[in-house]
Amino acid sequence: MKTRFRCSALVVLAVAAAIPQEGEAQIRASEPSTVIQTIDGTEFRIDYFRPRTRGRSPLFGPDAVVWEHTWTPGANWATRISFQKPITFEGVEVPAGTYSLWIDMDDGMMPAELFFEPDTLIFHTEGPAPEDDQIRFAVEMENDAPFREVLTWDFEDVHSRGGTLALRWGPHRFAFDIEVEPSMVFTATPEQAAMTLGRFEARWVGEQGESPPFSVTFSHTDDGVLHADWEGAPAEGGGEDEWFNALDMWMIPTGAQGWFLPGEAYDGVLWETWAGNFFEFELGDDGSSDSFVLRDEFDEVFMVGQRVR
Repeated sequence: MKTRFRCSALVVLAVAAAIPQEGEAQIRASEPSTVIQTIDGTEFRIDYFRPRTRGRSPLFGPDAVVWEHTWTPGANWATRISFQKPITFEGVEVPAGTYSLWIDMDDGMMPAELFFEPDTLIFHTEGPAPEDDQIRFAVEMENDAPFREVLTWDFEDVHSRGGTLALRWGPHRFAFDIEVEPSMVFTATPEQAAMTLGRFEARWVGEQGESPPFSVTFSHTDDGVLHADWEGAPAEGGGEDEWFNALDMWMIPTGAQGWFLPGEAYDGVLWETWAGNFFEFELGDDGSSDSFVLRDEFDEVFMVGQRVR
């Protein structure tokens, strides 16, 4: 059973009495901060206090200002992280919940391990003892990052499947890879893909009439992704639309047969879906389609395609 040092009731009452009421001014050496980031429906929240370097150098190591052997990456009360769905943190599965964050120092007082602690109400000088329910990760510290006077937690990179959570302080940077469970199925079954496979001659359509024809080829790769590859698509002002022709578009199956949601992928990762836009394929008796239309969020058709082969 875990045991934690806790302030006495009298001390707690004294601290509560000292907390300023709403509207009163208060200046802290380490101000509180909250970072909230949503990644594909999973909300991350980090609550922490932000110490300053205040000229202290080095921040870590045997010659540094002495930190506790177990240090919360913040100040005052332990830094907390919460997420309402299971995630993968540095390749390790972590159940949904709220945790306090701590860093264990090695014998040279250099950061060695970051760990998630289920107990979240711990003052920074207490430092939890090792327990079986802690989730631990080795850390690597960069020492030549752009200087940051105030300790900062930040989501430096966000994409549809996760992102990079970074801790910055002084010239130091710690980066952690986060992945979330996708909220939609990106892949198509062979049966779903069969209706689309092949090359189609397509045209932009609308009030301005039809564009010159261009080519779109649908292919189903070994990873289950259904791709739409463009060739010769014209730009609105004339010439070819270089961005569109280079686009790696994924076709995401919907609940309706023959309907697909288009999305943009970069470096093999889906970054954005075209919300409200849908490819609609009209199925023949053999399960394939000879034509398609692409509809916008107002259900207006702005592209048509006819099978070539």
